[in-house]
Amino acid sequence: MVEIGEAWSQIDLPGMSLMTLLQHGGTLLLKHAIAAEIAEHLGRARYQHGEEFKGYRNGSQETRLDTPIGVLTYDRPKIAYAPDFKSQYHVPHMRRPDEFAAAVTDMYINGTSTRKIKDSLKAVAGAKTRLSRSSVSRITKRLRDEFAEWKKRRLDELDVAYLFLDAIRIGMRIGGTEKDAVLIAYGIMSDGRMELIAIDLGHSESDNSWGKFVSGLKSRGLKDPLLVCSDGNSGVIKAIDSNFTTSYRQRCVKHREANILDAVPKKEQAPVKKALKRIFYGATSLEQAKQFLANFKKDFAKKYPTAWERLMADLDQCLGFYLFPSNHWKRIRTSNKLERLNKEIKRRLKVIGRHPDEQGCLSLIYAVSKRYASQQNGFTVSDIERAIWKRLHEKKVEMLTQLELDVWAA
Repeated sequence: MVEIGEAWSQIDLPGMSLMTLLQHGGTLLLKHAIAAEIAEHLGRARYQHGEEFKGYRNGSQETRLDTPIGVLTYDRPKIAYAPDFKSQYHVPHMRRPDEFAAAVTDMYINGTSTRKIKDSLKAVAGAKTRLSRSSVSRITKRLRDEFAEWKKRRLDELDVAYLFLDAIRIGMRIGGTEKDAVLIAYGIMSDGRMELIAIDLGHSESDNSWGKFVSGLKSRGLKDPLLVCSDGNSGVIKAIDSNFTTSYRQRCVKHREANILDAVPKKEQAPVKKALKRIFYGATSLEQAKQFLANFKKDFAKKYPTAWERLMADLDQCLGFYLFPSNHWKRIRTSNKLERLNKEIKRRLKVIGRHPDEQGCLSLIYAVSKRYASQQNGFTVSDIERAIWKRLHEKKVEMLTQLELDVWAA
C-alpha cells in the first residue's frame, strides 16, 4: 500500500479526467495485486529469504489489457520456476477480462451490430481499444461452444408440465435466397418456470423434420409432458401423437381463430370474431364454452359454412385447456409466448442480415431464446393444481370424454 501511495504521488492529478484517473488507478492496482500474489506464493517479501524455494521474481513485462474503462498498460511482475503459481488477475495470453468479453457478448445478443459495439466501446474505453470484427467473432465463439454443449445435453431430469412447439422461418445463410425453418421447443416446468428446451434446423416444417426433432427430444430422455401445445401443422401434430402418447394435445386457439376468420368476408368478421372470443376466451368453464359454441352454430353455421367446418375440425383439441387449472388457461391455450419470441429473434437477426453459417445463426437464436425464457414470469403451482394434474394423468380417457361435443344435435 505504501508503494501505491508513492506511485500516486508521482501522478499529476489536477486537470485529469475521471476516465484517465480510473485507468491510472487500474494499472497501479493490477501491478501491485499481482506482486502481492507472487509474494504470497513465495512466502516472502522482496529481498527476503524464504524457508522453501518456490521460484523467484523475474522482473516485469509491459502488458496491455482491454477493459471497460480503456486499455490498461502496466508493468506486470513476473515469476520464474514456479509452475504451481496461478494469478487470479492475469491469465497467459489474456487480452481482456471475461467480464469484458461477457459485456460484448451481451451487446451482440441484444441486437447491436459489430461496428456499433466497436464504436460504443471506443467511445467509453478509448480509441486504443483493440476490438476488430474478428475480435468480436472470437469473443462470441463462446456462444457456439455453449450451444453445442447445450444441444447435446440429456433431458431426463426435466419435469415438463406444458410443452410448446413452433417454428420460425428465417433467411439464414449469406448468398442464399430461401428461408429455413428453425424448430423451437420450450416448456413450463412442474414448478412453474419457463425453460428453453431445444432448437434445431428443419429445412421445412415437413413430417420428416418435425418427426426427427420431437423423436430427438425423446431419445435424449424427455418424458411425456402433461400437455403439448402447437399450431395445426400436420407434421408437428403427427410427431406429437407418435412420440408423446400419454400427453394431452392443445391446438393454439389464436391460430385456429385466424384460420376461421379467413373464411369470413373481412367487412363481416367483427361479430364472428366476438363470438369466437366467447368460446375460447370468455367462458368460465367447458360447459359454458359448449353453450357459446351452440350459439355460434345458430348464428353463423348456415351463413358461413366453411368457417363453421373449420371451427369444428379437431375442436376438442382446441378446448382441451378447459380441463386444466383455470389460472393456467391464459398460458396454455395459445403459443403466444413463442410468437413473441419469434418476433424478438427476427428483430435481432435483422441487424446482421443473413448469417455466414447455420451454426452461428442457431447459436445466436439460442442465446436470444434462452434470455427471453429467463425473463418470463412463471406461475405458482398449488397443491390443488397438482391434484388436478394428477387426475388428468391418471384419468385421461375419462377426462377426454368431457370434450365430446353434442353441438350437432343442438
